[in-house]
Amino acid sequence: MTCALVVSLSGCQRQTETQSGDTRPAVQLARVEPADASAIRIFTGRVEQTSISPLAFEVSGRVVQIAVLEGASVKRGQLIARIDEEPYKLQLQRANAQYQQLSDNLKRQAVLRKDGILSQAAYEQLSASTDAARAARDLASRDLRNTQLVAPFDGRIARRNIEIQQVVQAGAPAFNLENIGRADVGVDLPQSIAERLFVDKTLRAEAWLPGRPQNRFPLVFRERTTQTSPTSAAYRLVFSIEGPQSAMLFPGMAMRVQISETARQVAQNGNKGYFAIPIAAVSIGADGQRSLWRYDAASGRVHAVPVSVREIRNDDVVVAGAVAAGDRVVAGGSQFMKEGMAVRPMDAPQ
Repeated sequence: MTCALVVSLSGCQRQTETQSGDTRPAVQLARVEPADASAIRIFTGRVEQTSISPLAFEVSGRVVQIAVLEGASVKRGQLIARIDEEPYKLQLQRANAQYQQLSDNLKRQAVLRKDGILSQAAYEQLSASTDAARAARDLASRDLRNTQLVAPFDGRIARRNIEIQQVVQAGAPAFNLENIGRADVGVDLPQSIAERLFVDKTLRAEAWLPGRPQNRFPLVFRERTTQTSPTSAAYRLVFSIEGPQSAMLFPGMAMRVQISETARQVAQNGNKGYFAIPIAAVSIGADGQRSLWRYDAASGRVHAVPVSVREIRNDDVVVAGAVAAGDRVVAGGSQFMKEGMAVRPMDAPQ
């Protein structure tokens, strides 16, 4: 990062009278530099719940088996739980018998219809009854299959809502299944950054768990909000971590998120007019106004220049205001400065 050219940051020192009789306080100056053509910002993010699907039995019954526990990973088609299938076996047997009886009868009546003994209307009524019995048999067969609850996709059991021997109703959520193929990470951005950050699919970002910066997860930009959060004046960015590595992340985990802008993005965003200076160079007045003390080499005096802080980058800040690249500002001890005060740069000859 292009930082300010700082002689060193130690503040303003009151010098004793020198041999030349110069009693001006010596100050350390920093050179104002344009903000970097590329920017790296680190924020705190949090893993969000992504695709969590409630799973429910499609039939009612008594739970006789729970095959997995909370937190367990499951594969698509794997058995999760089962309810008592005996009532549904009996139901299928009865439906099969009814259908078989009507089907056999329909075959016999077809002969009578061919010989003209049975009317067409009577035959069609019997045929409709046979079709209804076939549909009832198919439904009974489906209900029997639905006594088993299986995973519709690869995932992780986030919550279990049933117990063994509990009678559950059809459609009542029995488990919550989390899609572990993707984890979303949300980041709240202050307005000063959100309004300048060029966001598109090329935005580069990565995340890591606090204390484990060596294990980094590449992030894919997913979405952003255009309204502030109801609880804070922040705009939200959501990134995704895709693939098997997302399985080790759980909703609510804190993450450190590094967002990098390329030079192209910064240029498109319009970084002109923003400057990087040491954070110690910014002073805050009683009215809350932030300012720099710019050194005028011609007069040897300092003058206050109001600025607005756009963002903080480690030991530097990015500011906007009536300053220009190449200006020199007091880099420390700005609280001791007064308008028009005569000072001597520490690197100036005495």
